Amino acid sequence: MVNQLVLLVNVIGLLLFDTFLVADINIAQNVPATMAPGSEVRVTITVTKGELSGFAKLQLDLPPGMTATAIETKGASFTFADQKAKFIWMALPSTPTFKISYTLSADAGASGVQTIQGRLSYIEDNERKTYDMATATVDLGAPGAVPVAATETTPTEPTVTEPANNDLVSAAGGAPAGTTLVAVVDDASGVPPIQGVGGVGGTRTITPVTEKEMLVEVVVKKGSIRGFGKLQEVIPQGFTALEKNSAEAIFTTQDRIVKFVWLNLPAQDEIKIVYKLRANELPDGEYTIDGEFGYLLNDETQKAVLGSSKFFVGPKALEILQQQLAAAAEKERQLAAGQQGGTETHQVAQAEPAVKEQPVAQQEHPKQQGRGIPAPEKGVTYKVQITAAHREVGKSYFVARHHYSGDFSIERHQGWIKYVTGSFGQYSAARDKRVDYVRAGHDFPGPFVTAYNNGQRITVQEALVLSSQQWVQ
Repeated sequence: MVNQLVLLVNVIGLLLFDTFLVADINIAQNVPATMAPGSEVRVTITVTKGELSGFAKLQLDLPPGMTATAIETKGASFTFADQKAKFIWMALPSTPTFKISYTLSADAGASGVQTIQGRLSYIEDNERKTYDMATATVDLGAPGAVPVAATETTPTEPTVTEPANNDLVSAAGGAPAGTTLVAVVDDASGVPPIQGVGGVGGTRTITPVTEKEMLVEVVVKKGSIRGFGKLQEVIPQGFTALEKNSAEAIFTTQDRIVKFVWLNLPAQDEIKIVYKLRANELPDGEYTIDGEFGYLLNDETQKAVLGSSKFFVGPKALEILQQQLAAAAEKERQLAAGQQGGTETHQVAQAEPAVKEQPVAQQEHPKQQGRGIPAPEKGVTYKVQITAAHREVGKSYFVARHHYSGDFSIERHQGWIKYVTGSFGQYSAARDKRVDYVRAGHDFPGPFVTAYNNGQRITVQEALVLSSQQWVQ
């Protein structure tokens, strides 16, 4: 009888101990009471766990038609599969209370009152224990309700949507959060750029390649900031994004979200990311891209808003690009004329024979070698420059705009992107090719002859002197 009483006391003691232990744990999440189909919101979970440490798993069971993507995980790995969102820690954060967050999305066809259940599983005294969270309910409205573009719970913060089974953000400890920015074509103002804390900012340039394709170049000015970073772009519905230059980032794309994620940002103060945007079968017209760059500064999540960039799909896109290229080519022609001190006729007519010793001109231009020259060149050569710009276009542009399908190469010289053709040992041959382009009616903003010495760009005058050739009309 005494033994049974002692056993009963011990059992009651254990139950009370577990009750007190569980009472130290409290988990609350701010799931909204209502959501519109097709919208998404940020949900924050506050975990009060006291002195609990070690391995733990927080699991959320979502109803069909709803998905979760990680925002802030406090070092947990995150996965979402089979309607289960899991935050897994090998070691819980050391603070008694911490917060994690995720984006809760509702499909456009979702409806009715849905429930979200959750639990925290953890190990204590080599035993697996569970804390059940309070059930959350979300009213998605009656079936057939018209979806809205977005539910703005924090209008100043665009959302960060992670693809399923991606724990890259969690490994870095956090990322920006908020709601989706919807591109409104008839809103001329768009979303303005906003510089982030620490002077972080960025610019976006969109260059048409064809009527249905364009290159998007984003330059992020991050300064000395290192660690986690993420560039997120919201592209128009129906477009496809293809990676061109990721600057060592991990590239992902899902629906309208294009992302470049760094676990450790590159060391340089500025990083350039390029991706191709394809309009597929979308109609001609005006479209918009929005985006932001998220980063960590002093262990706090920050962001810089890149703002809206509007662009055209269709013939108007190439018309605008042609105007820009023509203006750039005119500036380039003026620059070339200024370097040569006037016209070639006046300068070259009085040229002296080439000097056999090391030419002074080669010493004066040590940094002008075009990086786009495909192979090392020796001696004096001539090419024909057909246009120049600050943006890069592809062969399809020249076919569509100039009816030119021949070869060309790209050089980067003095801040310009220059398009050149051919490689001639004689100035007269390059001059004849320039004349052929004019007679063919390609309507190039150039063309004119350029010159090189051992692959280094020099003036035509210098080349004629070095090669003992004569200028010809």
